[in-house]
Amino acid sequence: MTNNDKKKISKKKYLEPTFHFSRKRILVGEHEDRMEKATISELVRKNHPLLSFPDFEKFSAKGFVKSPIRSGKNTHFSEDGETLLSDIIGYPRVDTMNLETDEEPTLLISVTPFVKISADKMKATLILQPPIPDGFSPGSAPLTELLKEAGILFGIDQSALQEAQKLIHNGYNDHQNIPIAFGTTAESGKDAYLQFAFEIGPIAGKILEDGTIDFRERRIMIGVTEGELLATKIPAIPGIPGTDVLGEEIEPEGGSPLQVTFKEDVIFSEETGQITASKDGVLSVVNDCEIKVSSKHEIPGDIDFTTGNIDSKSCVIIHGAVQPGFKVITGGDLEIKQEVMSATLSSDANIVIKGGITGKKTVIKALGDVDFRFIEQGRIDSGGNVIVRKQSYYSDILAKGNISCSAGTTIIGGDIVAGGILTVDNVGSLNGKTTRLAAGVDAERLRLQRKLTKQLIEQQDDVIQSLQRYGGNAKSRKIRKMEALVDESKMKLLKLNLIPGTGLYSRVGDLKTEPAYEDATGDDNVTKECRIENIFMDIQGTIFAGTELRIGNCRLLVKNTISKRRFKLNTKLKQIIAAPLR
Repeated sequence: MTNNDKKKISKKKYLEPTFHFSRKRILVGEHEDRMEKATISELVRKNHPLLSFPDFEKFSAKGFVKSPIRSGKNTHFSEDGETLLSDIIGYPRVDTMNLETDEEPTLLISVTPFVKISADKMKATLILQPPIPDGFSPGSAPLTELLKEAGILFGIDQSALQEAQKLIHNGYNDHQNIPIAFGTTAESGKDAYLQFAFEIGPIAGKILEDGTIDFRERRIMIGVTEGELLATKIPAIPGIPGTDVLGEEIEPEGGSPLQVTFKEDVIFSEETGQITASKDGVLSVVNDCEIKVSSKHEIPGDIDFTTGNIDSKSCVIIHGAVQPGFKVITGGDLEIKQEVMSATLSSDANIVIKGGITGKKTVIKALGDVDFRFIEQGRIDSGGNVIVRKQSYYSDILAKGNISCSAGTTIIGGDIVAGGILTVDNVGSLNGKTTRLAAGVDAERLRLQRKLTKQLIEQQDDVIQSLQRYGGNAKSRKIRKMEALVDESKMKLLKLNLIPGTGLYSRVGDLKTEPAYEDATGDDNVTKECRIENIFMDIQGTIFAGTELRIGNCRLLVKNTISKRRFKLNTKLKQIIAAPLR
């Protein structure tokens, strides 16, 4: 600021505001020997004028300007800018700010809430400041009325209310915080499930109640006979909603129905919920929601030129390996005792591979779970959970469910994308390609995001090249059309939601108002929405610097090599945070 500027400012005449609430410095404290002076404000109600500049036009004509005022927390200026109002019932506070641009100190006016509400809206605390004589105070109106004005509509503790009323009546000369209302939590329901008539073994990678993962091998190829009871569908038990202190209903978790698919080889009774086999065969259970009974087909050796490709509606056991270039397609479970080398596997149920998986041309798809020992330069696409028992090198593993790696497993390079929870051991290396881990992410949407990103870069390059090559300008019709495509791609990337089960372009705005985007994906199947706040990524061993992590729509690049961490989203679901793994 120049000296001339300072002289100009020094000539300003400031009009002080008129305050519409009382303030006073009084002695506060419970004991006389500990009392000290503090500035106390009277209680003001919602929309109460805090300050104004009456007759400002008259003073303005005489060269006066308004004393600098800033609207702080829980305050706002009236439409004409002449009056500062309170947003809530509470205690006004005046702070002084010294800004370099003004010779006169700036006043920051805020309001401390009369009732402090916790972030989860499940607890309300009454804030009592010592009253000012002749000023409005908690004793000036019924306390229940003031609580209602503060938004407290549910869960008022009557004993605490009586205590507060007694305190207000008898008088107090110190700050008091009284928990005054509590919400009721929702009681979780129980999801519908299938109760099997016999032990089928654990679902691959199932997370147990204590948080550990069941790595036992699942039983497959279970023989059943015609008319045998397979399972009973147990209906959902609805949860009980809760209510927060604002009177808003809290939806309970659980209590979801189970949509079960039954093939022609099973019979389902709506009345009893029982599921029985309609023929002899072996049982396949896919993602806890599809039951089928198939014939069993065993192949004693390798899949090679002797056997040719396998295309079977049955459950298939291959006692040998699958040689390069061959295909195995099954309608039921598929078990391979040895290796899979540059081959294609597809199952409408679950796949278990006892050996390894190698070859860039190896593609494995299953509607259910996939359980294997190791993979190198291959691709796995699972509609259920995936179990990695030893290692994954430069391979892509995509699962709609959880991905779990047993102890000692190493993952280097590739995309490891789980629609649910991801649990790994050692990840990355000092000099290897970037490993990309994702949890709570729809793999198809992630692929779409990368496609849109590439498309946007190409569109932006086209605009620049057109301007440089043809000497066009930003107002030409061609350039405007190209820039419109750039804006559309940017908007799609902004709105694209990677969380499974959400609206495809639901991150910003409402899909109902964006019909042009509805046909931008081939995702026709309905997926249950992922509770992203419950998703995490556990690193049981070491994760090397340079690894890329993604949880839902948030991304994090690991900058330092660290060990034993749990990554999850923060409470606002806007950032990935890490905590030591217990």
